[in-house]
Amino acid sequence: MSMLVSILRSLRTMIYGDGCIVCGGYTEEGMHSICNRCRFDIPLTNYQLETNNPVKERFDGIVPVEQASALFFYMGGSRWQELVHRFKYSGKWQLAYAMGRWYGALLRESGLYDDIDVIVPVPLHPLKTLKRGYNQSRYIADGIAREMQLGIDARSVRRVRNNPSQARRSASARWENVEALFSVRSVESLRGKHILVVDDVLTTGATIASCIRAIQEAVPDCKVSVAALATTIHHENL
Repeated sequence: MSMLVSILRSLRTMIYGDGCIVCGGYTEEGMHSICNRCRFDIPLTNYQLETNNPVKERFDGIVPVEQASALFFYMGGSRWQELVHRFKYSGKWQLAYAMGRWYGALLRESGLYDDIDVIVPVPLHPLKTLKRGYNQSRYIADGIAREMQLGIDARSVRRVRNNPSQARRSASARWENVEALFSVRSVESLRGKHILVVDDVLTTGATIASCIRAIQEAVPDCKVSVAALATTIHHENL
């Protein structure tokens, strides 16, 4: 790299901030901090373009959902798994927000989510939020909301149990782990609305389904859709 290019990039970083959130490379203005190379490399699902897709099928016969999708496939050992771990466990909430903005733009462009009224991030238990410092799903939801020009309701649904992590649990254990995990404390805020429930990673769908079930039992006249930032491919093995 020439000295001139190095100086120009340093000046750009000082003015506009860091480079690509994934690889650190150059990002063009308006690309939500993700460079073209990483945009080409990411294993996108494109499920936001289809009403019937594998993410929506995970909820069939469990809870009714209008639409469901995920931005990309969560694959072990990939840079994208590392990205999720960075915003989930290493305090890099900016990554969650930037990815949420990208996802929100795609959801808006698809046209299938045009009648969403409000976004509800899957809540963490207060003790886990205190330990981590934030709820990563809230930052993903913030990014989506900005692009879709929607409001966020992060208060009406709460997590009532500080359940153990779902990581490394079998599929059946995941479902047992999320029984009666959520409750709705503000029914009127959600009544009659089409709610977009947002989470970070969808594996079996047990946590999101538990959240949706609590919402629909408390607010039977609402509609619910799902937007997970990432989804596993072979969820039955995870």
